[in-house]
Amino acid sequence: MVQRPETFTLPYYIHRNPAMLSPMYPPSAPLLAILLLTLSALTTSAEVDLDLKINADHSISLSSALYSIPSICSSFNYDDSTTADDPVSFNTCKDHEKYYKPRAHRVNAKTHVVHAPKDAKSIPTIRQTFHDHGTHVTLQVHVDSPNSFKTNEMKVIDDATMEVEGVDGKALLVPFDNDIISMYQSRDLDNHANNLLQMTSAYVAPFYSEETRSGVVIGSLEHTVWKTGIKFHAKTLRLKDGTFGVHKLDVIAGLNGLEETRDYIPHGWVSSREQSDKANHLASPAFFMGEFNDWRDGMELYANSQVKKNPEMPEGVDNVVGWNSWGVTQFGTTLENAVAASEAMKTLEDVGFEGSFIDFDAVNLSFEEQSKLVETTSENGQNAGVYAAPWSYFSDDLDATVMCGGETYTQRELVKKNLKGEPMKALDKRINVPSVTNYAYDPTHPGVLCMAIDYVEEALDAGMKLIKIDFINWGVMEGGSNSDGSHYEESVTTGMAAYNYGMEKIAEVIDNRMVISLSMAPTFPNHFAHARRIGCDQMYGGVEFTMNQLWGGWWQKEMLTLDPDLIVFNKNEIIDVPSVLKPFVNGFKMDSRSRVNKGVVHGGFYLAGDDMTNSTSVELTQKYLGNEEVNKVALLGEPFRAVSSPERIVVAPSVFELDSKKGGKYLAVFNYNPKSKNIRVDLAKTVVDGAKSYTDVWTGKKYDLVFVAEDAVEFQLRGASSLLMQFE
Repeated sequence: MVQRPETFTLPYYIHRNPAMLSPMYPPSAPLLAILLLTLSALTTSAEVDLDLKINADHSISLSSALYSIPSICSSFNYDDSTTADDPVSFNTCKDHEKYYKPRAHRVNAKTHVVHAPKDAKSIPTIRQTFHDHGTHVTLQVHVDSPNSFKTNEMKVIDDATMEVEGVDGKALLVPFDNDIISMYQSRDLDNHANNLLQMTSAYVAPFYSEETRSGVVIGSLEHTVWKTGIKFHAKTLRLKDGTFGVHKLDVIAGLNGLEETRDYIPHGWVSSREQSDKANHLASPAFFMGEFNDWRDGMELYANSQVKKNPEMPEGVDNVVGWNSWGVTQFGTTLENAVAASEAMKTLEDVGFEGSFIDFDAVNLSFEEQSKLVETTSENGQNAGVYAAPWSYFSDDLDATVMCGGETYTQRELVKKNLKGEPMKALDKRINVPSVTNYAYDPTHPGVLCMAIDYVEEALDAGMKLIKIDFINWGVMEGGSNSDGSHYEESVTTGMAAYNYGMEKIAEVIDNRMVISLSMAPTFPNHFAHARRIGCDQMYGGVEFTMNQLWGGWWQKEMLTLDPDLIVFNKNEIIDVPSVLKPFVNGFKMDSRSRVNKGVVHGGFYLAGDDMTNSTSVELTQKYLGNEEVNKVALLGEPFRAVSSPERIVVAPSVFELDSKKGGKYLAVFNYNPKSKNIRVDLAKTVVDGAKSYTDVWTGKKYDLVFVAEDAVEFQLRGASSLLMQFE
């Protein structure tokens, strides 16, 4: 269940999260004004200050004990009826002398820095807002103009430098979605090569010290209209020792590109809305920015802030156990396979699989077949699940017709088009080129919505209790079904807005009557779903890939139940991984316990995937999913989190930990290498600091820890294996 943090705000004195560090003043600079936000912290320190200043060059500096941004400028593209054909770009620093008179400001929980134009007839007013929430600050840019206008990019922070206290600086790069090649990356900010390389993190980016774990988290809190992200270069030339940092830091609304967001065409334009005072107004998304003793706590608070921003999120689910057909039988799945799976999972109900979901995947069942599946699962005390891909057309025949709601449509009418009106194929994400036969639908088209809603209503009528919604990241691509690439719904002008429009229509029809599980999907928005797959199509030996997703994406547990994909025993190959990634990923054929442990440490979906008409598959499933003590850890509903960052850019760390709210402390250690390996763990950096022994959860045997240094132990693991341990 999602837990919301309890915070409150008072003028000047604000309750702060104990995870926050104590701010301090930076060196003075020439000032036009000094704005001090005084905060009271419930930490070991007394009252402390976060320093916000206006510099002589009209930029803003923001400083604390942990970080310093000496110069914050904001910018946006601007297009109105009075400008030339090409949009103009306004920057609060570079254009200040040319367009703006001295700014006004006020101080309370919100600090507004206003850039008022010298000529109010045509130049927009820009307002930078810094809102102190105690646990973090939110940054936002507001634009008011005498004319209606539009923009397709707003930079809340434009081309800034940020210095962070600490050594061994790293950044986590978050992928835009969870397709087969989307991996979380650990980037070394002390590496001189990264000084020249522009890095992009979608939605959010933490910058942290690997040694101390202290760090800064910056990320978007709104995902209704804009695609957002953070771009930066490593800053290896330090102002002083004991720091790391980034430069060319851009905090962007309007993230766009083939690599960044899988888009062929530019980000859609967002138009201003007329206000009561006849001014035209537009605001960027609010961006979260906070400093933390442990950057992992910061990421969890960031995710929890999403929950507060989206109170309409459905009631959460702790776990989903059962079986899904995409593991082995896939497109060949029949009703016989599902019935056999139902019977097999019933034999495990006494060890944690009571109320299992039997889920048909990637196969469209008739209403009669759905009803038969529901009848069988109900008799076994289980639930039935179904599959949908509402924003996808898996064919190259655009002249084919479909009927819905009494109307007939050609597929050409329904699919997304570019600015020239040419139908756009969805990307094959493995190689970032157009797929052979797949097109993306416009989620705002009434024909597309009619088909989606009819299918969902039929599933509900049949008694389905779970729906896996797949390939929906295609719905967020820029472009619409009209001949100029715009969306059918005129009020929708961006891919993100179209995605929200369609998904909310589906969620409204479901009305919390089915578990909504997102499969291939963008990370945000997710407020209409109960669960999301954290990494796709790694149900065989691909444990390391999935553990990479847990390392970088565990914080999503604050919003959703995590789905680590299926657990399959009677099949070993990994699928669909591009050859370019294979040198980075070793653990393709992990042993059976490790495949289970992969599911255990995610604390969410816990699904088998073998062909249960095969007696060997049934025996393997009963053997490895029949350990009640292991299943108890999985059913805690609490994902583990990594103790450290991975050693290489796109792999997974070996050690994960859990301090359960329900009691018990755990470590999971993975050896992804096919050869045996000694894995060293610094207990002082884990939740089991001070422990002398552990219990192997799989066997129930107790072992003394073998120390190789004061706080360090080593575990010898054979190749492609893992260890799940409980500590008292």
